[in-house]
Amino acid sequence: MPSIKDLKKRIVSIRNTQQTTQAMKMVSAAKLRRAQDAIAHQKPYALELHELIQVLVLQWEDLDLDQKKPDFLRVKSLLGLTPLPATEKVFFLLVTSDRGLCGGFNSSVIRFAQRLLTDVDHSRARMAFLGNKGYVYFKDKVSVWDDLVHMNSKVTFSEAKRIADYLINLYLTHQVDQVKIIYNEFKNVMTQKPVVETFLPLPRIFKRRSSHQEFTHSQRYLVKPDPLTMLEALVSKSFAIQLFRILLESQAGEHGARMSAMESATRNAGEMIRELTLQYNKQRQAGITKELLEIIAGSESQKK
Repeated sequence: MPSIKDLKKRIVSIRNTQQTTQAMKMVSAAKLRRAQDAIAHQKPYALELHELIQVLVLQWEDLDLDQKKPDFLRVKSLLGLTPLPATEKVFFLLVTSDRGLCGGFNSSVIRFAQRLLTDVDHSRARMAFLGNKGYVYFKDKVSVWDDLVHMNSKVTFSEAKRIADYLINLYLTHQVDQVKIIYNEFKNVMTQKPVVETFLPLPRIFKRRSSHQEFTHSQRYLVKPDPLTMLEALVSKSFAIQLFRILLESQAGEHGARMSAMESATRNAGEMIRELTLQYNKQRQAGITKELLEIIAGSESQKK
């Protein structure tokens, strides 16, 4: 049984740990609020951009353009309108955190990625990592593309654009045929769901409207110089916007998971302190009782 002195040291140590986890929880809560604000501010822009691209695609499909122009071929490839080779080279980008202490945030997305890789021919698969945790786990298991292992801890649009341009270059130079991103989608503070999204080519979500709807919708836009030129500029930008959203969601999920983990650690530390304090008080009381009995016994022996 630990002595009173040992119990007191343990109580002080756990109380210090509790103060640390409480501070980390408050820091994560502040970062989470900023990340949620960033997601809320980014979504309307992304939705309007997708709507504009849809209108441009509808107008572009009606134009008789030179099919050999480099811009035409580039946009057509990014939109996924060119046939894929029989043997696809699939590129997976796994987004994790650089640091731990965030509960099951990293382990859940790593397990999800591992299940996906069981259905893929490893000779045709390549992986890159944004975040050190995923890299450390997979570096000896799959073929790693080392160029994308590191990312700045703070998510910025310039960083997202740099990574998106890099992925687009890999795709257009036929080094890869498909790019998929695996990350934790932010649901709420307590929930982050591992998902996989096809990043390249752009998923074919555009559907032609009825003639009346198409005519009414297209009247809202006057496109200059032409839809192809606008598409060439906006499609590349849409990839940066999409990747920026993914990184923001992963960042918000990390902060939410860390806040929950630190809250749980703070609560557990409080319970341990209560149990140790009870044990400390019991032993202290037992020691006082023992001393009193010894004093009484000594007093009685002197009377005899």
